[in-house]
Amino acid sequence: MVSIGQLLMLVHWVACGWFGVTWLHAENWVASSDLRHRDSFFQYLTCVLWAFCQLGVGESPWQPINTTEMMLNSVIAFTALITAAMLISTMGGLIAGLRKLHEDELTQFRLLRRYLQKHDIPLDLGHRVTQFLEHQYTERQHARSSQMQVPLLDLLSRPMLQELHFEQHRLALCKIGAIKALLTQDDVHCHHALHRMAHDSLYPSVAAKGDVIFVGGNIATTSYLKMNGHLSYTKDGEFQFIDDTRWVAEICLWAPWVHLGVLEAQATSEMLSLDAPKFCRQAY
Repeated sequence: MVSIGQLLMLVHWVACGWFGVTWLHAENWVASSDLRHRDSFFQYLTCVLWAFCQLGVGESPWQPINTTEMMLNSVIAFTALITAAMLISTMGGLIAGLRKLHEDELTQFRLLRRYLQKHDIPLDLGHRVTQFLEHQYTERQHARSSQMQVPLLDLLSRPMLQELHFEQHRLALCKIGAIKALLTQDDVHCHHALHRMAHDSLYPSVAAKGDVIFVGGNIATTSYLKMNGHLSYTKDGEFQFIDDTRWVAEICLWAPWVHLGVLEAQATSEMLSLDAPKFCRQAY
């Protein structure tokens, strides 16, 4: 969009310059084209059309009449040549980049299919693996802001980086009642502890369709918050979908706990995970 805007601005100024030189000589292209008595808007559109023609999109019927117009026409033609070459080079680079990305994707998934065939992976599992990797590959190409690596952030001081990570996940953490209550207190030490907790114990995770995140009887060491996708929880034969309003297994943050049911992904799902042991080291 910026390049198109710059191009339109360039065309505007070229059109204004082409009309402006007519004030220097009585014998000019406007007089020879019998445009002097036309309205200003028509004259402006004529100049804009002439400016576009200089980019090589067509032949202009309005030719320079005097030396000044000839010099201006030569300068603009040279500038248009350089501009067109830059645009073509930029477009060519973008197309080549897209083609390389597509070829890389085809190569990666061709290797995946060979791997699955070589090791006699069952079709159902192979289909699930392929679907999940297609989703992950697409997400990586879109460089999700939550996962995007920003090398410049490595220059931040550790306290500032901890605070940044906390603010990034503030809304999610405020769904834990105790943390929401602590944030209402004007306690610097408490806030610093929360910043360290967010930096050290929070991490994103992804579950593919059919993945079992935990089962009943296992010791709970992580609490989960659904960010998107579909998660289901089954306990004593009762099935329910999990929403994003509360953390799953939050109690393991405050006391030893054993899972009582099964948490399963019904579709590719992204979660925010809170490591209980690391959380406790910062909280207590």
